[in-house]
Amino acid sequence: MTGTDTSAQVAYPQAPNDAVQYPQEPSTRVRKINFTVFGCLVVFFFLYYVDVFLVVVPWLSYSVPGVTNIGVLSMTAGSALYCYLLCVFKDPGSVPEGWQPDEENGGMKVMEVKRKGGARVCAKCDKPKPARTHHCRVCRRCVLRMDHHCPWTNNCIGHANYRAFLLFLIYVVAALVHTLGLLVSHTLHTLNTSRAQLVLRTGPQGVPVELDDGLKSIWLYALLQTVAFALALPLTVGLSFLLAYHCHLTLTNKTTIEYQEGVSAHFAALGGGPAVGDHPYDLGPCANLHEVCGDNPGVWPLPPCGACCGGSGAIE
Repeated sequence: MTGTDTSAQVAYPQAPNDAVQYPQEPSTRVRKINFTVFGCLVVFFFLYYVDVFLVVVPWLSYSVPGVTNIGVLSMTAGSALYCYLLCVFKDPGSVPEGWQPDEENGGMKVMEVKRKGGARVCAKCDKPKPARTHHCRVCRRCVLRMDHHCPWTNNCIGHANYRAFLLFLIYVVAALVHTLGLLVSHTLHTLNTSRAQLVLRTGPQGVPVELDDGLKSIWLYALLQTVAFALALPLTVGLSFLLAYHCHLTLTNKTTIEYQEGVSAHFAALGGGPAVGDHPYDLGPCANLHEVCGDNPGVWPLPPCGACCGGSGAIE
């Protein structure tokens, strides 16, 4: 993975066929869904069920607005779920077995070194560490271009799954904003119907209910929608801030670790490279997007078919 500005190119580990090869993990080491991931999936399906079957279907039925809302929500929610599972199950990028730094690589203008000089070696793995690689204490291994270890995915976010993570944030925020809009709109519709003592269709079957006694006859559906709103609102706010933060990181070609630690202090400028204090991987917003998301802008918004940027394939 290289940028377009040769003054800040970084040589990632290369296999003989010029493609990064990741070791296949044995089936016994396939990351399983833990309690946190299971809870995230439960919240995901709960919000989708409430929004579709307790809001859209009884309120708008299968009219054009109803089908449109269901279709758009299903698209954004389905894409978010797929990208989330990709982040959970796929290898974020391992250092190829037997990799050694190429000291004769003349095209490499910026080299990441230890604070006291010399090539970086992982103290835990006792192996050389490529540029932007860090050891994860939770996963107990080195991860290429490690961004962070995410407890919500029970996996690291790194070189091979960062684009999937970024797309997950985009799609899940879009789905949550849509969810909140439908919940608020349906609540206002219900209150207006109750004041006028009209008939309201409720539940997955759209059963008509007369609201001459207020909301007592639909208390269960009202409770479920209240819980859904209480979950969706803080998730929307929190994930929106997280999305804005990672958009900033993407446009500056930084990882969370580099942003927090000030990675430029640990770099040595070679052969006219960037001065100490500048981020050596920042190629400009456009080139940074190509560096992180790939060479074809037409596929940037599409959920990846597998691990990106040299990852190990689709979900198995």
